Amino acid sequence: MLILAIDTSGRIASCSLFEDGHERAYCYRDSQLDHSRTILPLCHDMLEKEGLHFHDIDAFAAAVGPGSFTGIRIGVAAVKGFALSGNKPAAGISTLEAAAAEVMEEGLVCSIIRAREDEYFYAFFRRERGELFRICPDGCLLGKELKALLYGATWRLCGDGASDFFEKYPCKNATLTDKVQNARGVAACAWELAQCDSLSDGDEIVPVYLKKTQAERMREEKLK
Repeated sequence: MLILAIDTSGRIASCSLFEDGHERAYCYRDSQLDHSRTILPLCHDMLEKEGLHFHDIDAFAAAVGPGSFTGIRIGVAAVKGFALSGNKPAAGISTLEAAAAEVMEEGLVCSIIRAREDEYFYAFFRRERGELFRICPDGCLLGKELKALLYGATWRLCGDGASDFFEKYPCKNATLTDKVQNARGVAACAWELAQCDSLSDGDEIVPVYLKKTQAERMREEKLK
């Protein structure tokens, strides 16, 4: 089974090709959030190097958030187009879970993405006997609130907001990793869904923001 996964939730755009549970190819580009011009050529170039076309792919996956509102919309739209045009299954993967999937050491994992100001998107996981288990839903907290939740256990921190959080809120019981969300983690999570026949139709893949967009906040302010 071939899975093409993409991540456009942050500054780095990436795509990964998984074949039968193992990564076959991976590409990324620091597009500085210009994903609308980057992600399709990036996927095309990767597939071309592997001697493949989009119609050869069995399933598609995208990081659906949380993260950059615009980036998430671009990634979701791309995967919807891929899946619906080829009548192929798809998967929408939590950005936080994609980051946690990159941490292979056993134990507790806290995935962190910067939201705004002093707020952080987060989710807790546990790696046990090679499998990743989710402990809580994706959420958003102030930095001091998140630090309080980490108290009393040993954690590995991942995600592109982990270093910012760790610098502001040092935790003696936490270790900062270099693992961040990317298409490789998205593909790994999609592969696990495929194994339990839990892939979706393309039209079921939707963005997950957790917080309101700037346009929504501005509208609410005007209504007030």
